[in-house]
Amino acid sequence: MRVRADAAIAARALRAAIADPSTMGERQVAHVDLSRPRRGEWWETWANLPGFVRVNGPKGYYWHRCLPGWNYTRAEIVPEMIPDLELLAERGVRPSEDTSERAA
Repeated sequence: MRVRADAAIAARALRAAIADPSTMGERQVAHVDLSRPRRGEWWETWANLPGFVRVNGPKGYYWHRCLPGWNYTRAEIVPEMIPDLELLAERGVRPSEDTSERAA
């Protein structure tokens, strides 16, 4: 039930942030070193968008902790990520297949 509540909060917060970016809150940036394969990533989070992470800047990808294993492009946030969060909140169902034109 906690994950479903978190997903509902996240979906509302993302919709609000898209409508008015000033609602995102303070941005935090962290560099994460990954040992295998040896590389690093820049993770950005925002105070009022719990669980939402942008990896490697605007041309990178996005993920949400309520949707483990799923990455989204910027263009997929509104048509895919938010509906996935809303479906999780309403029915407790996580996505099971890629709905974009990209290969899964």
